[in-house]
Amino acid sequence: MTEGATQTVAGSGAGIEILRAPEELDLATADGLAAQGCAIAVHAGLLLLDLTSLSFCDARGLSAFVRIANQADRTGCRLALIAPQPRVAKVLRICQLDQRLPVFATTGQALAGLTAVPVPAAGSCGIGAG
Repeated sequence: MTEGATQTVAGSGAGIEILRAPEELDLATADGLAAQGCAIAVHAGLLLLDLTSLSFCDARGLSAFVRIANQADRTGCRLALIAPQPRVAKVLRICQLDQRLPVFATTGQALAGLTAVPVPAAGSCGIGAG
Protein backbone atom coordinates (compact mmCIF):
# COMPACT_ATOMS: atom_id res chain seq x y z
CA MET A 1 0.00 0.00 0.00
CA THR A 2 1.39 3.45 -0.85
CA GLU A 3 1.52 6.48 1.43
CA GLY A 4 -1.93 7.83 2.11
CA ALA A 5 -3.50 4.78 0.49
CA THR A 6 -6.70 3.24 1.75
CA GLN A 7 -7.50 -0.40 2.08
CA THR A 8 -10.89 -1.99 2.63
CA VAL A 9 -10.86 -4.84 5.10
CA ALA A 10 -13.43 -7.55 4.47
CA GLY A 11 -14.80 -9.18 7.54
CA SER A 12 -17.55 -9.11 10.08
CA GLY A 13 -19.48 -5.88 10.02
CA ALA A 14 -17.90 -4.71 6.72
CA GLY A 15 -17.31 -0.99 6.33
CA ILE A 16 -13.82 -1.34 7.82
CA GLU A 17 -11.20 0.87 6.19
CA ILE A 18 -7.48 1.30 6.82
CA LEU A 19 -5.76 4.56 5.90
CA ARG A 20 -1.96 4.59 5.93
CA ALA A 21 -0.30 7.78 7.13
CA PRO A 22 2.69 9.13 5.21
CA GLU A 23 6.23 8.94 6.62
CA GLU A 24 6.00 12.54 7.80
CA LEU A 25 2.82 14.25 8.89
CA ASP A 26 3.37 17.99 8.76
CA LEU A 27 2.32 21.17 6.95
CA ALA A 28 2.87 19.52 3.56
CA THR A 29 0.92 16.32 4.20
CA ALA A 30 -1.53 16.82 7.10
CA ASP A 31 -4.36 18.41 5.12
CA GLY A 32 -4.31 15.59 2.57
CA LEU A 33 -4.51 12.91 5.26
CA ALA A 34 -7.27 14.82 7.07
CA ALA A 35 -9.28 15.17 3.85
CA GLN A 36 -8.95 11.45 3.06
CA GLY A 37 -9.77 10.40 6.61
CA CYS A 38 -12.80 12.68 6.83
CA ALA A 39 -14.12 11.43 3.49
CA ILE A 40 -13.72 7.80 4.56
CA ALA A 41 -15.36 8.43 7.95
CA VAL A 42 -18.56 9.48 6.18
CA HIS A 43 -19.22 5.95 4.89
CA ALA A 44 -17.09 3.61 7.03
CA GLY A 45 -18.15 1.96 10.25
CA LEU A 46 -14.55 1.67 11.43
CA LEU A 47 -11.51 3.63 10.27
CA LEU A 48 -8.04 2.51 11.31
CA LEU A 49 -5.19 4.98 10.80
CA ASP A 50 -2.07 2.93 10.14
CA LEU A 51 0.88 4.82 11.64
CA THR A 52 3.45 2.09 10.96
CA SER A 53 5.52 4.26 8.57
CA LEU A 54 4.96 7.56 10.39
CA SER A 55 8.29 8.71 11.84
CA PHE A 56 7.54 12.44 12.32
CA CYS A 57 4.36 14.21 13.38
CA ASP A 58 4.13 17.92 14.19
CA ALA A 59 1.19 20.01 15.43
CA ARG A 60 -0.42 19.99 11.96
CA GLY A 61 -0.31 16.20 11.98
CA LEU A 62 -1.92 16.06 15.42
CA SER A 63 -4.56 18.48 14.15
CA ALA A 64 -5.27 16.10 11.26
CA PHE A 65 -5.96 13.29 13.76
CA VAL A 66 -8.36 15.56 15.67
CA ARG A 67 -10.17 16.65 12.50
CA ILE A 68 -10.63 13.03 11.43
CA ALA A 69 -11.80 12.10 14.93
CA ASN A 70 -14.34 14.94 14.96
CA GLN A 71 -15.72 13.86 11.57
CA ALA A 72 -15.85 10.24 12.73
CA ASP A 73 -17.80 11.31 15.82
CA ARG A 74 -20.29 13.26 13.67
CA THR A 75 -20.89 10.33 11.32
CA GLY A 76 -20.84 7.48 13.85
CA CYS A 77 -17.59 5.99 12.55
CA ARG A 78 -15.26 4.38 15.08
CA LEU A 79 -11.63 5.46 14.78
CA ALA A 80 -8.37 4.02 16.09
CA LEU A 81 -4.66 4.52 15.59
CA ILE A 82 -2.49 1.53 14.71
CA ALA A 83 1.19 0.87 15.48
CA PRO A 84 2.68 4.29 16.19
CA GLN A 85 6.47 4.28 16.37
CA PRO A 86 7.87 5.14 19.83
CA ARG A 87 8.53 8.82 19.01
CA VAL A 88 5.01 9.29 17.64
CA ALA A 89 3.49 7.36 20.55
CA LYS A 90 5.32 9.70 22.95
CA VAL A 91 3.85 12.78 21.22
CA LEU A 92 0.38 11.22 21.40
CA ARG A 93 0.87 10.63 25.15
CA ILE A 94 2.22 14.13 25.83
CA CYS A 95 -0.73 15.72 24.01
CA GLN A 96 -3.10 13.18 25.59
CA LEU A 97 -4.49 12.21 22.20
CA ASP A 98 -4.03 8.60 23.28
CA GLN A 99 -6.86 9.36 25.76
CA ARG A 100 -9.14 10.61 22.96
CA LEU A 101 -8.29 7.94 20.39
CA PRO A 102 -7.74 4.25 21.04
CA VAL A 103 -4.23 3.13 20.10
CA PHE A 104 -3.42 -0.49 19.22
CA ALA A 105 -0.10 -2.20 18.52
CA THR A 106 -1.44 -4.14 15.51
CA THR A 107 -4.32 -4.11 13.08
CA GLY A 108 -5.36 -7.54 14.38
CA GLN A 109 -5.59 -6.27 17.94
CA ALA A 110 -7.64 -3.27 16.80
CA LEU A 111 -10.04 -5.45 14.83
CA ALA A 112 -10.39 -7.87 17.75
CA GLY A 113 -10.95 -5.07 20.24
CA LEU A 114 -13.26 -2.91 18.17
CA THR A 115 -15.35 -5.41 16.23
CA ALA A 116 -16.00 -8.00 18.94
CA VAL A 117 -19.66 -8.58 19.62
CA PRO A 118 -20.33 -8.31 23.34
CA VAL A 119 -21.74 -11.45 24.97
CA PRO A 120 -24.86 -10.81 27.09
CA ALA A 121 -24.35 -11.31 30.82
CA ALA A 122 -25.87 -14.39 32.39
CA GLY A 123 -29.45 -13.74 33.29
CA SER A 124 -30.01 -11.07 30.67
CA CYS A 125 -32.58 -11.73 27.97
CA GLY A 126 -33.90 -14.57 30.09
CA ILE A 127 -30.92 -16.80 29.32
CA GLY A 128 -29.29 -18.60 32.21
CA ALA A 129 -31.62 -17.13 34.80
CA GLY A 130 -33.10 -19.53 37.25
